[in-house]
Amino acid sequence: MAQFVKSLIGVSNKAANLARAIRSEHALFELLVQEKTGDAKNKRFVQDFKTLGDVLIQEMVKHDLSAKFPEMKDHIFGEESNEFTNKLGESITVAVQSTVTDTSKLLSRVLDGNDEAAEILAKVLHQDVEEPQDETLSKLSLEVDINSLAIWIDPIDSTAEYIKGISDSKPDDGIYTVGLQCATVLIGAYDRQSGKAVIGVVNQPFLHLDASTSKWTGRCIWGVACNGVRANSYTASGNEAQSQSDSFTAVLSPSEKDHIKSTISSISHGRYQYGSGAGYKALCVCDKVANVYVLSRGTTFKWDSCAPHAILNSMGGSMLDLQKARKVSEGEDVSCAEIVYNKPDHAKWEPGQQWSNSGGVIAYWNKTSLSTFMKAFTTQTQK
Repeated sequence: MAQFVKSLIGVSNKAANLARAIRSEHALFELLVQEKTGDAKNKRFVQDFKTLGDVLIQEMVKHDLSAKFPEMKDHIFGEESNEFTNKLGESITVAVQSTVTDTSKLLSRVLDGNDEAAEILAKVLHQDVEEPQDETLSKLSLEVDINSLAIWIDPIDSTAEYIKGISDSKPDDGIYTVGLQCATVLIGAYDRQSGKAVIGVVNQPFLHLDASTSKWTGRCIWGVACNGVRANSYTASGNEAQSQSDSFTAVLSPSEKDHIKSTISSISHGRYQYGSGAGYKALCVCDKVANVYVLSRGTTFKWDSCAPHAILNSMGGSMLDLQKARKVSEGEDVSCAEIVYNKPDHAKWEPGQQWSNSGGVIAYWNKTSLSTFMKAFTTQTQK
């Protein structure tokens, strides 16, 4: 199991390298900013390029993990289709090839002959990354049949912030409302039979910007909660301290409904802050800078929540379907409301909504925080 988790961390680090390369290399960055000034044809092309960044990470994860764990090949899922049509009308299946040269040639076709951009991307896709050195992970004693697992990937969560590229955003009590810090790579493994999130890796590629070099460095957070074993990178770094603040903080989307905001405000010392991206907001809960992340709408998906969900499980928290959780009586087991990942929420769904978390989300790192919110939420909805 330790080697499998290390492999997930490794591919997340490679994904972070690719995300940083796209923003730092002039040939790639120009493609990103063309949408603001180009004509309609350029806009369509750039939209494809943005999607290409997601697809490349998704396909790289599939390629690298399948090479190490062949049994996983047909059980790695993501948001993006890997079919592209270039300006010549060619339909191209994007996949990592066996060599840098072959991958570069394929990407050049997708990018309509932009050899420079294709070569940069291909080199990053094929680069080796160092195996993470983590004593807690190396000592992880857990036997799990890889054949029992499947994976959800969100290659670049909070794409809007990634494209905007705001680099000088400042956090409010540890939470960024906007900025590159909100972009995350999410890789979560779940049990195929039960649907429970069991392994999570959240990579934050843009955490610190070196002013002297203009280069970004990031971090990677992992968690395991499986067969009675719980471990995570917070344990490894000694960052286990409970939040000492008397305040109750929720992280929300700016578009969140007023009754959720009112619920937070009704809690003693309660306040809410805004964040961007489902993965980042859930990461704020993992970091304990927020007690809960609440979303009342069904606008997140399984690929958004699986990775942070597993990390929260490893901490003694979880992620629940908000509408199911409100039906659980106080003191009862809330596991029946836990989000699962092996099947859609409903037998029938609207187009594009098959894998949505349709009942909304509440993420928490301890049960006290969950209880505090749900009591206030129940009271608020009964008024």
